[in-house]
Amino acid sequence: MKKTNEALFALITATALSISVADGAQAASVALPLDATTTSAGTTYFNTNPTLTGSSYSYANTITGTGQTVAGASQGFFDDYVFTIGASSADSVTSTINLGASQIDNLQASLFSYSGGALPLYGTALPPGTIEEDGWSTAFSGGSYTVIAPITLPAGTYALEIRGTVPTVGGTGTYSGVLDLTAAPVPLPAGLPLLLSGVAGLGFWSRRRR
Repeated sequence: MKKTNEALFALITATALSISVADGAQAASVALPLDATTTSAGTTYFNTNPTLTGSSYSYANTITGTGQTVAGASQGFFDDYVFTIGASSADSVTSTINLGASQIDNLQASLFSYSGGALPLYGTALPPGTIEEDGWSTAFSGGSYTVIAPITLPAGTYALEIRGTVPTVGGTGTYSGVLDLTAAPVPLPAGLPLLLSGVAGLGFWSRRRR
């Protein structure tokens, strides 16, 4: 009986350890590729759409002012980072710093669910059932930043959209940001509660025999 209890305890310990390791493991921070950019010249698609796991992903781009209107925004741009995930929580922060003629105004971020086809653009009609999470923005002396607070997302494909305006025709503006993803907790094996109850029963039975 003692050997049986020791074997069961070792099994439970190994199972708990494997769950802890799987839950705590994270990939190193990597660059999130740009999927599409929209300016007055139209939309350029790069069709990246990577499958992401829980980690931190960095993104950045430099925009040139065109002097034309894009989706209602004078000298505006829309950058979309499309990605596919399992059930996760997500948050992001994006910032820009004004350096002379290098400047982005009205920096904003949104997160959309995406089912393919035309990319969603903030301020335009969205497909029925689309999830949209807008970030809040704060300006500071010499720049601004925008934050998407933590949100729980079901498995699927999403577009992180960064938008703004470059006020100087021919000038440039640069933004950068980080998207944090945390995978949903790894569920306990279905048989673990039964195993634990069995161990408890064996312990009670062994004590009764004494």
